[in-house]
Amino acid sequence: MRGLDATGALLLAALGVAAAVAATALIDRGFFTPWEFAVALFVGAAFLVVGFPGHVHPAPHNTRVHGAAAPASEHEAHAAARGDTKTAPMHDATFPD
Repeated sequence: MRGLDATGALLLAALGVAAAVAATALIDRGFFTPWEFAVALFVGAAFLVVGFPGHVHPAPHNTRVHGAAAPASEHEAHAAARGDTKTAPMHDATFPD
């Protein structure tokens, strides 16, 4: 496991323990019965399951260059990969009014 994965697992475990302690305290103090808490967990999990697929963003499909610009775009991409590109400094740029 990489360092970030282990840290994420540790944080998730700590969050789970904190949630379990909070749930036990709420049930013990009489805010919820165990059945009410189970229903609340089920409803919350259902909202999570339904909501997560809506946040997946597929890659945009407008990244290809078509037509007469394709060869120039390919040449620029190869030049950038080789490090042959030189960008103009921003302080020298002039912009129309």
